[in-house]
Amino acid sequence: MKNRILLITVLCFSMNLFSQNLNDSWQIGIGMGVTKFSKSDAAFIGDAYLFQTPVVNLTMPIGERLSINGAMSFNTINDIGVISNSANYFSMDGSLRYNFNAVFEKFAPYVFAGGSIVDSELKMTPTINIGAGGIYWLNDKIGINPQVYYKHSLENYESMRSHIQGTLSVVFKLDWNNSNGGIKGKTSSSCYYNQF
Repeated sequence: MKNRILLITVLCFSMNLFSQNLNDSWQIGIGMGVTKFSKSDAAFIGDAYLFQTPVVNLTMPIGERLSINGAMSFNTINDIGVISNSANYFSMDGSLRYNFNAVFEKFAPYVFAGGSIVDSELKMTPTINIGAGGIYWLNDKIGINPQVYYKHSLENYESMRSHIQGTLSVVFKLDWNNSNGGIKGKTSSSCYYNQF
């Protein structure tokens, strides 16, 4: 009997741990970003590194593992001492995310694909994006969100080149679709002894 109770307890704990999807709510984030160009592309753009602040984003869940993310990157400040921008960079991004199960209960990784419109020196350029990121939840409402894009610019566009953009944001969970509060994944896989 003790072994059966122990087994049920372990199964319930395991199901709760691995069923958590911490990215199952609307989220809004604000942070900063840095883009990096290759040496040959930096000569064209005017700089190897450009930074953006603020970077703002909004994420909407559309399924158990999928969400849509929209983001905008600005460079409203052109000199922070460590890096100074020699070119303008404005980006509007849209992507489809696949959210993995929580790792170590608080870190929720994801991969994504999508596209951007990048404006440099008043010329709009579309890019095709892939990337990955994750959110480390400090509590049920606030998280830290590192993310990396690869933005591929087609060669027939003269205003932009392919580049990598890394962002770091503070994310706030809005819980618009969780009326009962808390993290939905934690309550969705409850076990009851009388089921066995």
